[in-house]
Amino acid sequence: MLARVRRTIEERALLGRGARVVVACSGGPDSAALLHVLGRLDGLDLRLSAASVDHGLREGSAADVAVARALAERLEVPFAALAVDVGAGASVQAQARAARYEALRAHARDVGAHAIAVGHTLDDQAETVLSRLLRGAAVSGLSGIAPARADGVVRPLIDCRREAVRAHVARFDLPHVADPSNADRRFERVRLREALLPALAEEDPNVAIHLAALADEAREIASWLDAEVTERLGDLAGRTEITLGGAPPIRAQMLKRWLERLIGRPAKRAHLEALRRDGEVLLPDGWIVRREGSTLRAVRSLARPTRSRRREE
Repeated sequence: MLARVRRTIEERALLGRGARVVVACSGGPDSAALLHVLGRLDGLDLRLSAASVDHGLREGSAADVAVARALAERLEVPFAALAVDVGAGASVQAQARAARYEALRAHARDVGAHAIAVGHTLDDQAETVLSRLLRGAAVSGLSGIAPARADGVVRPLIDCRREAVRAHVARFDLPHVADPSNADRRFERVRLREALLPALAEEDPNVAIHLAALADEAREIASWLDAEVTERLGDLAGRTEITLGGAPPIRAQMLKRWLERLIGRPAKRAHLEALRRDGEVLLPDGWIVRREGSTLRAVRSLARPTRSRRREE
């Protein structure tokens, strides 16, 4: 497993030699293996510290932090316990994730860290891609979990199978806890993990590997497409008119980016399809977009129509 993680770090350019890294430790087996492996990578001279975030969402969460602290002390790695307040929202998990990353970023700034390492595995990647596929994601959505993010978050275990990670934890008897939410079938990820992916694996045992490879290919395509669209569109600030050009994927991405800048929120698939099909479409906040050939013009209406409508020929 050490060789696989070293290869991932080098091939994906996740960490430079001598990097100062905060390792996010939940107390679970994946983060336990991550901290242990990063500390055993000779030659990289990584300067590690560990941090555990207590969301306070369930009884016993403080005990998870204590387990993470015990592992850090055993490995002689500096440790920080961070606490967050999870705000109200439609998704408690989403709110907790946002609060967790904000706390980790703040801690990384405080200790002068170059990166924040988290323990997502290849199987996590496969579950993410499958979830987005079921929801009709575009190519950018199928890129899944980024091995490295612009905010310094890196995922050195992203090419490791979950079973290899758990075997590493068992081999070195690393202290860890089991998150009960990982067995709660109310969560989609648990249902994918326990039912759908095993069914697909009966058809092809390498289905998780294939889904992870799809994520890498989709990410490369999305990156290329993003660069092409950036060059064609330039600065979109205040622009209420664009002319689409290029191959269909480029045109579609130009439309999507312009629309999102215009309305200030993610574009819905229904709006994008309507704009490609109809002559006039109502958008959020009173925006109306009219299409003439490849040119789209947006105006804001005070008397907001009640529905999108097709322009009369």
